[in-house]
Amino acid sequence: MKSCGFPGVIGFVLLIAPLAAPAQADEILVSAAASLTEAFGEIGAAFSRTNPGTRVRFNYAASGALQQQIMQGAPVDVFASASPQEMDALQRANRLENATRADFAGNRLVLVAPRASRTKTMDALRSSLVRRVALSNPASVPSGRYARETLMRRNLWNAVQPKAVFGENVRQTLTYVMNGDVDAGFVFATDARAARGRVRTVTAAMGGKDHAPIRYPAAVVKNAPNAPAARRFVAFLRSAPAQAILRRHGFAPAPR
Repeated sequence: MKSCGFPGVIGFVLLIAPLAAPAQADEILVSAAASLTEAFGEIGAAFSRTNPGTRVRFNYAASGALQQQIMQGAPVDVFASASPQEMDALQRANRLENATRADFAGNRLVLVAPRASRTKTMDALRSSLVRRVALSNPASVPSGRYARETLMRRNLWNAVQPKAVFGENVRQTLTYVMNGDVDAGFVFATDARAARGRVRTVTAAMGGKDHAPIRYPAAVVKNAPNAPAARRFVAFLRSAPAQAILRRHGFAPAPR
């Protein structure tokens, strides 16, 4: 797969935060998928209000990158992934605390384009007028895997692959579209919502038909520095206040 970076890319690009020290006794560190940035910022504040004295720190990046950090022993309390695959890998490696895993949200995959684009359908990606299509790296980013699965099921992958520009996380992919560096790109609906006014949603993929249902699981990491607060945070994600925040940011209920 080829990759492409553009000079001056700013805005939504997220880098993996350094994990130099474990969380203190009165705080937890939550490693969360980049697409959860705005929603989790609010949820963290709401959690702290109901758990006075407990601070929540966040480390946002691609789910695959966060999984690798945890596998290498990063002092993380909670992991929240944008797909089950990364969580499954940690569970197989015995890196999660038993009986703490829970699905807390769903999402949709959408094709977005710069505001001035005339792209109207997914099939238009075959056109020679569409020269660059952004999607996140399928090897480490759930939105990229869902995008590749959708393109393969719609017999578009062979046409799009030579045009593909791969982002290291979904927000970098979104930035390529916002900056007009590509003609179209695949992101989650919640990311498109966060950039409303700067990108145009062309169409949505059909979950369960174009790709596997999109589900977000969270779990307490084994040997978490602050396991009691981490368990409370994972439980809080399914509470009415947290679910209301997720809905406000465009997330769907967790698929059954």
